[in-house]
Amino acid sequence: VLFEAINLIIHNDSEPNLLVRACNQLGQFLSNRETNLRYLALESMCNLATSDFSHEAVKKHKEVVILSMKMEKDVSVRQQAVDLLYAMCDKTNAEEIVQEMLNYLETADYSIREEMVLKVAILAEKYALDFTWYVDVILNLIRIAGDYVSE
Repeated sequence: VLFEAINLIIHNDSEPNLLVRACNQLGQFLSNRETNLRYLALESMCNLATSDFSHEAVKKHKEVVILSMKMEKDVSVRQQAVDLLYAMCDKTNAEEIVQEMLNYLETADYSIREEMVLKVAILAEKYALDFTWYVDVILNLIRIAGDYVSE
């Protein structure tokens, strides 16, 4: 019921303070022992990350989401964490998120590698502040997951 209420808040473009409160509630679910709750929280936060009003609130949970990507046992939850990191990325945190995703890519499940490679490449291109960083990221992508890099 709570997730339905949060989804209603998200999809009705509610007041900014409601969006932030929904995000904070979802953030509490990220530490829950129940895998399904963590998955639903990450999925809902992906929806929240697209709103200008709640994007900053979502970014506050970056460290927990990075841990979910690295440590979660369930691959579908790890995939949601990757999706959320991609959604919460902006010019202020792009270098850190891209680096964390590159580090994780070396040990990532084969089922999510191709999508991760694509997301890292998109983020690097979109948020490159200097050409050297962009080239380093792309070369690392090729080194780490060259088999998953298409033309």
